[in-house]
Amino acid sequence: MRNLFRPGISFGVSVLLTLLALSATPVAAQGQAPFLGPVPTPACQPGDRAETGVDGQLTAAERASGASAKAYNCNLAIVGQYQGQGAGHQLLWYGHCAYVTTEGFEAGQKGVPPLIHPGIQVLDVSNMRHPRYMTHLDDPASLYDWEDGSVNSRRALLGSAESWMGAGPQPAVSFYDLSDCAHPKLLSSEQLPDPDFVAHAGNFAYDGKTYWVVSFNKFRLYAIDVSHPRHPKEIIDWDFPNDQAGGAGARQICHRISLNQFSVDGHPPGSLLFCGVVGRMVKPGDFTSGNGLVIYDVSQVQERKPHPVIKTISSLYWVNGDIGIQPDLAFIHGKPYLGVGDECGSGGCNYPKAAMDACAAGLPPNGMERLIDISDLKNPKLASLLMLGVDDPNNCKLTENDITSTMGGYGYSDHDCTFDNPRDAKLLACSEHQGGMRVFDIADPYHPKEIAYFVGPAPKDPNQIDAGSLLNTFQRVSPPINFAWSKAHSRFVWQKHQLYLWVTSSHGGFYTLRFENMKAIDKLHPEATPGNEDYQD
Repeated sequence: MRNLFRPGISFGVSVLLTLLALSATPVAAQGQAPFLGPVPTPACQPGDRAETGVDGQLTAAERASGASAKAYNCNLAIVGQYQGQGAGHQLLWYGHCAYVTTEGFEAGQKGVPPLIHPGIQVLDVSNMRHPRYMTHLDDPASLYDWEDGSVNSRRALLGSAESWMGAGPQPAVSFYDLSDCAHPKLLSSEQLPDPDFVAHAGNFAYDGKTYWVVSFNKFRLYAIDVSHPRHPKEIIDWDFPNDQAGGAGARQICHRISLNQFSVDGHPPGSLLFCGVVGRMVKPGDFTSGNGLVIYDVSQVQERKPHPVIKTISSLYWVNGDIGIQPDLAFIHGKPYLGVGDECGSGGCNYPKAAMDACAAGLPPNGMERLIDISDLKNPKLASLLMLGVDDPNNCKLTENDITSTMGGYGYSDHDCTFDNPRDAKLLACSEHQGGMRVFDIADPYHPKEIAYFVGPAPKDPNQIDAGSLLNTFQRVSPPINFAWSKAHSRFVWQKHQLYLWVTSSHGGFYTLRFENMKAIDKLHPEATPGNEDYQD
């Protein structure tokens, strides 16, 4: 497979493709060539309901026959479930509680049934086998939540912002006290100075004193001081710069963000902002502005300096995917890496045409996760592509039937990924839209492999609409077909030397899963260690 990365801010795509044509050797990272995929597939346990197609594929036959109405699993067994009325974009957590977002903005409209529990569902998961609904958060910012919710465990705070799907203008941000995690207490619900504020994504700085929000459609970044969460205060409203590759007026489109929870290359926690950016695609493999990763220095905001300046440190762009998603930081063997991928494949997001166009160009039809070495912040380098078989353009002939006849939404593309322990990561769990939740062994970041997966069940009736689910927003295709989405972060939980995973699926709602092959896990984790509850990004 071609090396389709392009570093830097101002390289033109035509120059990049010329250079790639001249060299078949991938750019090495500190002497080690990046892994370009696809990853080795897992060996499932006896009794698992394994996929029948290539790795990650839900075949047209499985969709048409109704077989997809039952979950598929490999090395992950269902322990407990709370279905509710389906699940939306995000899963957040604190202590023994889970917070599951729903798509409340469409409930009661366009034939969608009303939501019984609109907004963010609060679940008590102290008993893994019996997750229990406790209450729901339905202030305006939580009701119209998209990808902006965030939990800071150091201060027991949950923040949410009114998304671009909201009704604005109305209270733009809200903050909850999670000290009693099953009964969050609303501290504030405030409008910001910008009356047209609409959010797309948000995240806390590590110390929990700054809540950052991206306005996807307005190309803006907001920093909100929550030192006193009852009285949040906007401290910066910043325009993203022009992307040099796109020329004058081509504003950089920052899609999702995170902040560094550790010191990296001399930069203390909270001083770096990692942005997944969206490129402007002309055709598969051809962009007029960069798609990928940009790293910013936001230390002056973190330090509360007057008239703070945000500086660009570096970028890494690529053309074998589209819609950069949230970068997540972890250390692997003492070295910092970002996991960041694409929400769509090389042909964009207009499925099924996007997948067909990508395949015709010999490019991946779906977006995938990447591991990027950032030990030198000015020089981020690709370590590996976590490509599934279904993402491999060499398998297009095997997947074209479900691509052309039954593919909706974002295909099998990547969305949110979570490291098991960002201090010393060994595993990475990624939601892959129609590909479900996939778990990778990344202990060697240059030789990743897949070790487990879970694909949630689709409705038995393809016409069914789950009021809280993403199915009612993006996935309607004609004629209707059976499939479900996995889109949220997941949580690794150690309990009595057994590893569990909390996940969501659009139709099935919230699940607790148990890793079946603990011998393989024990080789990576010789001693059971705490999960990542201190690092909710």
